[in-house]
Amino acid sequence: MAKKILAVDDDRQILELEEKILSADGFQVMTTTDGHKAVALMKEHAFAVVLLDISMPEMDGFQVSQSLRRAAVGTMPPVVFVTANDDSESMRKGFRSGGTIFLSKPFTANQLLRVVRSIAAK
Repeated sequence: MAKKILAVDDDRQILELEEKILSADGFQVMTTTDGHKAVALMKEHAFAVVLLDISMPEMDGFQVSQSLRRAAVGTMPPVVFVTANDDSESMRKGFRSGGTIFLSKPFTANQLLRVVRSIAAK
C-alpha cells in the first residue's frame, strides 16, 4: 500500500510538481492550498509525511504545523518545511512548531525524493 503524503502550499505549481515527482515514485499524494483544509485532512487520514510551506495566507506554516499536531490521528507525521524562508529565525520557529527538516525552494526532484524517502522509511 502506497504511503500517503500531504503537501500544503499556496502555490499550485509547487503542489503539482511535488505531486508529479512523488506519485511517480509510488507515493499517494494529497494536496491543498489551504491550512484549514490541511488540518481537516489530517483528521481523516494517516500521513507518512507532511510537506508544508511557511508563507501562506490566513494560516502560516507554523500555525498549520501546530494545528496538525493537535489534529493528528495517532502519531504526528514528520513535517518537512518546503520553503524559501530558510533563515535561522524561520528554522527556529519551524522546529518549535513541530517541523522535522527544512527543504529549500527551489528544490530538485532528487532532493525532494531523498528527503521524503528517508523520512517515510522510518
